[in-house]
Amino acid sequence: MLKFFAIISSSLIFVYFAFYFFLKAEENDYQVLKIVDEVEIRQYDEMIYASYTPKNESNRSSSFKVIANYIFGGNNANEEISMTSPVVMKPFDNHEMAFIMPNHYTLSSLPKPDNSQIKISKVSSSIKAAIRYSGYSNAKIENKKKEELTSILNAREIVHENDFEILVYNSPYKVFNRRNEVVVSVNYNNKTNNMSHKNEILYVGGGCFWCIEAVFQDVIGVEKVVSGYSGGHIKNPTYDQVSSGRTKHAEVCEITYNPSAIKLEQLLKIFFASHDPTTIDRQGNDVGPHYRSILFFSDSNQKKIIKKIINELNENVFDHKIVTQVQSFDAFYKAETYHQDYYQNNKYAPYCSYVISPKVEKLKKNLVNFINNKFKNWEIFY
Repeated sequence: MLKFFAIISSSLIFVYFAFYFFLKAEENDYQVLKIVDEVEIRQYDEMIYASYTPKNESNRSSSFKVIANYIFGGNNANEEISMTSPVVMKPFDNHEMAFIMPNHYTLSSLPKPDNSQIKISKVSSSIKAAIRYSGYSNAKIENKKKEELTSILNAREIVHENDFEILVYNSPYKVFNRRNEVVVSVNYNNKTNNMSHKNEILYVGGGCFWCIEAVFQDVIGVEKVVSGYSGGHIKNPTYDQVSSGRTKHAEVCEITYNPSAIKLEQLLKIFFASHDPTTIDRQGNDVGPHYRSILFFSDSNQKKIIKKIINELNENVFDHKIVTQVQSFDAFYKAETYHQDYYQNNKYAPYCSYVISPKVEKLKKNLVNFINNKFKNWEIFY
């Protein structure tokens, strides 16, 4: 009986001190950079975490008490550490819980915890997306809000990491209307206020690579175009070897693009508009297997999109069937230096004047929404 009362008494004392500490908890600051639907994009400064990772999920509730003992004075300085809000939880990873330390502390000035299982670490400044909800939090609600956040970020094509956290404000004394959030790190470009994406690469061949290069160099979202060779059976072929047809390579362009500015589907439609994909091994007077129409996919998603676009164009645009080869990417070999930026450097050469210039000018008229000096609606021309 005495043991029972001792447990109850110690619990009541803990609740009292917890209430006292967290009632006056200082809220951690951040800067809101942008609001996207229900999601805030925030800038967080560098922070120090005092964290504890339980042995398993069932011990999650004990984490709070373990770290609270540290800030109540369970440290080498017997110092009470002011509490900040929110409490950080990682239920989607290892169930770690962390308290954010007050800003005036550094790693060297912060008291060392008596409990060796409490980890003190510095968290770098970061940009996170946050979605808010209120009330008591549990695994079902947390997963639902995580899915909502992910859905919004994906719909807006915002690149995010997989470091989801739960932020709980005013815990533990406030249950009703308690503020909770699911947050995750995102990429954000402060200079343009646009979400940044990792650049992606598309490999295409549609006749002479001088023409393909000239077409794509002025397309919005295209960062770089390199002429080269792909699809053959020897390494580092020369232009003469490829032109002989013996190496089985095609003249190809490596197109590096930003998917936040232009979609793969749009690039593919520009590609099919830039040449005749219904003729085998030739484009106009350029004849040979190295001039074949070809697309290389780097993953299953690219392959799926390429097939989808070809089916659409076969049904709605071209009178003859598209014969463009679609194959897995293996290797790309950069062409000789004089092939790079060929049209830009040789606009008045006969081939450029009579073949490339008319094609480029025609495409610019039809693709006005995609040319760098025309920032209009992103509607495809088909």
